[in-house]
Amino acid sequence: MKQLIECIKNNSIENVPAIEKSICNMICSSSDSVPLSSDTLTNALSLEGEFLVLKVAYDDFISESKSEKIKYKISQSLSVVVSYEDDGSSYEDIKKFVTYFYENSDDKQNLSFGVKKVDSLSKYPITILFSGILPINQIQITLGKKVYELIRSDDAYFIPRFAKHRDDISKEIGIPILPVLPSLNTELEEFKVQLLDLTNGKLIAKFETDEGITKESTEVYLLKLFYIYKVLAEDKCMKKIV
Repeated sequence: MKQLIECIKNNSIENVPAIEKSICNMICSSSDSVPLSSDTLTNALSLEGEFLVLKVAYDDFISESKSEKIKYKISQSLSVVVSYEDDGSSYEDIKKFVTYFYENSDDKQNLSFGVKKVDSLSKYPITILFSGILPINQIQITLGKKVYELIRSDDAYFIPRFAKHRDDISKEIGIPILPVLPSLNTELEEFKVQLLDLTNGKLIAKFETDEGITKESTEVYLLKLFYIYKVLAEDKCMKKIV
């Protein structure tokens, strides 16, 4: 516990007492349903990058399906640790969230959770620690209509192809690149792709794909992304928080 508290203080600037209380309360003992140790939390906080603590209610699962706030934060974090409260009637709620986290995580990420026995649920019975949040994984990609329609047309092809591409970039730059969740941008021209830095809202790059875009011609688009990430990786501030 002492090491965890020290780690929290070393990585926090504001609201240290509140953050310390939230994270320490995530610990689940060996007598709980699913233990969660202080070492697991310390290891998560020790990763290079920023961290975020989010507290949610079980009922928030409904709104999450629309906002995808948790989903997008998962996509930016190298580690996600979750602590659930269980008053004896929370099994189905916990199961929904556990499944959701696993469905939206990648093999490059660490995902851990614990379940704590309680007499009654607090207002926010779920506490989530997102950590290892690097600027290079805080990139938003938006697509014009034709590009978006193509990459959504064949998951069996594009999902593994994009996964391999992320692996290739990760090996090249030495930083784990997490799945980016591209979204439709109706304000973009149909064949354009745009990259934004979510840390400051600035445009990183915008380029146009061929109007005759096919699965094969998306390789040109992927090559452009490869070199963009390579340039970003050479920028020290994109790799870590200084």
